[in-house]
Amino acid sequence: MHTLTPIMLAIVLSLCCEMAAGDLISIPKQGTATYVTYYTGLALANLDMSDTGHALLIELFGTTRNMDDQKLFNDMSVHCLCYRVAGSGEVGGAGACTMTDSDGDQLYTTFDAAAQAHTLIGGSGKYKGISGAAPYTSPGPGLSWGSSVAKLTWQFR
Repeated sequence: MHTLTPIMLAIVLSLCCEMAAGDLISIPKQGTATYVTYYTGLALANLDMSDTGHALLIELFGTTRNMDDQKLFNDMSVHCLCYRVAGSGEVGGAGACTMTDSDGDQLYTTFDAAAQAHTLIGGSGKYKGISGAAPYTSPGPGLSWGSSVAKLTWQFR
């Protein structure tokens, strides 16, 4: 009985490793994906500049859905900090985000709100060495909640 226990354990571990490896997402060296981010936000600070305008520091939380029905860049949790300023008839802002997948690996981006573009600046785990760009549109209604659609192009350095 005791000699079968290590053999059975080895078989079970082997099967578990094969199943886990089958679930891993393989990221090509380069590619494209379209995903939507649904988000909600919280204004952390507001600087009122009377008739001139205002500035806001906003924290955003959300989740992604890959619109191409791929596992890649799907169901990622999103956390961003954004600085938004409105004055002299112009609105602008910038920020940074972390996107975390179900494995705990993260993708790091910065963004320019006026240009509506994310820049991929790196990541951890499977995203380490990634770079690229993700222009986006924001059909959502405002700052505190909404959605944005990004067309991501990436490559690994």
